[in-house]
Amino acid sequence: MRPAEAARPPKARRVWLGLASVVALVAAYTLLSNAYRVVDPSLLPDPIRGVLRPQILPPTQRIFDAFVQLVGAGASPVGGAYVHTGDHIGGLVEQRVTLQGSLLISTYRVLIGIAVGGSLGVLAGLLMGWSRAVDEYAHPIYILFRSIPPLALITYVMLWLGHGTAHVLLPIIYAVFTVVVIPTYHGVRDVADIYVKAARALGAGGRLLLSRVVLPAAGPFVLSGLRYALIIAWMTTVGVEMLMADEGIGYLLIGGGMWSSRLEVAGDPAVIVVGIVALALVGYAMDAGVRVAGARLTEWVKR
Repeated sequence: MRPAEAARPPKARRVWLGLASVVALVAAYTLLSNAYRVVDPSLLPDPIRGVLRPQILPPTQRIFDAFVQLVGAGASPVGGAYVHTGDHIGGLVEQRVTLQGSLLISTYRVLIGIAVGGSLGVLAGLLMGWSRAVDEYAHPIYILFRSIPPLALITYVMLWLGHGTAHVLLPIIYAVFTVVVIPTYHGVRDVADIYVKAARALGAGGRLLLSRVVLPAAGPFVLSGLRYALIIAWMTTVGVEMLMADEGIGYLLIGGGMWSSRLEVAGDPAVIVVGIVALALVGYAMDAGVRVAGARLTEWVKR
């Protein structure tokens, strides 16, 4: 057993320590967000007084109230005395926008981005890493396009495809593609020469060498790239939805995208916190799924 593995605490202990850290974080936030009830804000310094306000740091019970209303899409408040900021949650409830529905829509977009953009990125990285001619021709073009932020493409894509599903998905696909290319490229290029020479000495060449030596050796790099691309896909999805979409978690966060901001619909901090926490939980769950799947697909690396 390696020293690092011997020093690592048992799995059950790690789980309990993780849960304890989350509980401690929630407890600390609850105390801090309710501090205005027991401390006169006027006695505090200006920077602290500006933060310790329900309009900025919503109490935990108000966040739970907003969560219940967003999940139920119109259920009566459980807190009784919670007055939501502006028309944010009122507009969402009126449109029957639910938290779970918004998360499903955004998750669907993320998965489409990973499936299409990831496949194209793996293919491009494989070709560039395997063929020097393709690399010399395509690499400079890739470097140029990689420098373009995905959200900068929205307006131009709308000129081509109009305002619809495609203009929301294409920036996500593009973001995933640009992220996956590089780890795949280096995974193929950095395969140890001894493996390639041994395979060729045994008569392997062309397709067999690629499928039985190069691709398995590059597998861990590809999976790590896809794991990072999952984060980028979520970031791009929420950004696109906040700007132009009419559904999804980004739409929920600001109550209607760019058009609502023009109507000066004030954001509700409790709704925003609910959306952020939901994003964190879903992102963590998806990342854990990719991590477990990757560990099973690359068990040979440990052996």
